[in-house]
Amino acid sequence: MNRIVAAAVAIFVFSGCITARAADEAPAEESFKFTKLYYDDVVNEDGTQTTKLTIGMKVLRQDALEEMKQYPISYSTSAEKVEVLEAYTLKPDGRRVDAAKNNFQVEVNGGRAGAAPAFSDASSLTVVFPDVEVGDTVNVVYNRSVTDPLFPKEFDDTYSFSRNTLYDDVSISYSIPLSLGARYRNFGLTETVNKTENGRQLLTWTFKNTEVKKAKYKATPVFEFGDRPGVIISTFKSYKEFAESYGARANPKAKVTPEIQKLADGITKGKTGAHDQAKALYDWEIANMTYAGNCIGIGAVVPRDLDFVLKNRMGDCKDHATLLQALLAAKGIESTQALIGVNSIYKLPEIPLVEIVNHVIDYIPSLDMYLDATSGMPFGYLPASIAGKPVLLVDGYKEGTMTPKRPAGLTKVKVDAKVTIAEDGTADGVTTIATTAPEGGSYSGLQALKAFTPKKIEEANEHALEKSGYQGSVDMDAGTWDEKTMTFTRSVRFHFKDYIHPGMPGAIYAEPPFSSQPIGDMVAGVIRDMAMKDPEKMPHGFKCSDGLVEENYEYVFPKNAKVLGIPNNLDASVKSQSYSSKYKLDGQILTVSRKMTDTSPSPVCPEEIVNEYEQLAAKVWPDLKAQVVYK
Repeated sequence: MNRIVAAAVAIFVFSGCITARAADEAPAEESFKFTKLYYDDVVNEDGTQTTKLTIGMKVLRQDALEEMKQYPISYSTSAEKVEVLEAYTLKPDGRRVDAAKNNFQVEVNGGRAGAAPAFSDASSLTVVFPDVEVGDTVNVVYNRSVTDPLFPKEFDDTYSFSRNTLYDDVSISYSIPLSLGARYRNFGLTETVNKTENGRQLLTWTFKNTEVKKAKYKATPVFEFGDRPGVIISTFKSYKEFAESYGARANPKAKVTPEIQKLADGITKGKTGAHDQAKALYDWEIANMTYAGNCIGIGAVVPRDLDFVLKNRMGDCKDHATLLQALLAAKGIESTQALIGVNSIYKLPEIPLVEIVNHVIDYIPSLDMYLDATSGMPFGYLPASIAGKPVLLVDGYKEGTMTPKRPAGLTKVKVDAKVTIAEDGTADGVTTIATTAPEGGSYSGLQALKAFTPKKIEEANEHALEKSGYQGSVDMDAGTWDEKTMTFTRSVRFHFKDYIHPGMPGAIYAEPPFSSQPIGDMVAGVIRDMAMKDPEKMPHGFKCSDGLVEENYEYVFPKNAKVLGIPNNLDASVKSQSYSSKYKLDGQILTVSRKMTDTSPSPVCPEEIVNEYEQLAAKVWPDLKAQVVYK
């Protein structure tokens, strides 16, 4: 269930600020290639760093031309400096066309009237290349200096290269003070320099990829460092040291001020016990604090002051976690912030890397409960994206700590429908979909529910009728959320003209209007994946989830229509999934019941389960496409 095809992407820091590397991904089918890609990194003892990047990209096809005409460089104005040394277009005959300085476009985030920015100082310098044609090579050489490191006297970095991209010549070089004690791991690169000189560690790796290998995954693969060619390097001795470095600047921000104490007392008035008070504080925060990224230099890993956060009623994940920690402390409830990764990584590399733990949540030891104050999830539940994952507790760090997996059978979908067909072929029906899952009670979901005004419902009805292809009317309700059962329920009533034509041969799928086809969508995804040729292996498994889907439909046919044939019943199962369907005709009433049970060992399934999915899908798909024949 919830099978989404995506590539594993590691995101930078905790605020949602993303640092893109030129080598990450490229257009498929050889639209361009890197003729050269050199990284020359010089690290200082205080953690500051200067990288000289030398990049050449040859345009191989017309569809890459527009993208290759410009090269954007993103940076933080408070923590980084960028200086373009060279930028030019190189023609096949050797002619060089330099990019004029006035071809450089600069966009800077700043505050009003010259004040410092409140949420982002992310800026960009875009080099615009002149006279670019297919066959040309655009070149840029620039220095990128980190003037204010994320963590003082610490340094970490990683480069990786996609087999989907052509590289003629890649070189990665580091010059690092021996006193920093940097450690590294090389995956598939050629080490050409490894020596010490004048108190520095000098390292160089090279790489090339002259043949593109198209990656085709049948599911979202679990990613581990080493799956792609690259290198990781870090001065952090352990993840504990890294978590403590974060906590050294984050914990003081969670101070209980008179304002925090007053706020916490007001929110928990009438509430007793740690559970109820924690729930009140969490519910208040997700209802009153909105999200805003923090992309200001070291602000990417340091929470803002809480007076600023409360005044603006917004902040990023670190700010939300720090605020909740302070509110809990005001009521005597001990908690700690915890660092986690929102990505496809379920095993941390041996060498600590900042960028793979890009999110901050809270942990309450006395309740043994994790809370993600930016997710808006119901109290006590985590989003599926961070369930069953490694987590770094800032206080009370324990190696190997994981967030809990989601309980088996947590997600359920139940669809009920009744369609009554009149002798003139018109049909009146109602379809009700009940989805049981904590996501249905997320704050954003509930706000969307409240925003479903009569005007919006009217517009949705018109769109649904148009999409159905019938003439008639549609009337859907706004839906309801049951917090106790965690079930969101919505019903759609409809009246269709010419639904069938009694007396004439015809057929309908046993899938009523607006049923959303939950089982059909699951199986269709597997069928599409089965059509892939030479799918990529997933040695670490893939992201998966379990659940239950039930469909119960009733069709009442008119007396002037005779049902000539109905699908056969089916029971099919594999180790992780089972499916059953039953069709019963009693006079003019046809009942259809289908059930799909998925017991996949979420959140990570071994690769072999994909074969099970395919075996079952091959049996189920014909049943879902079967029709009811009438005259």
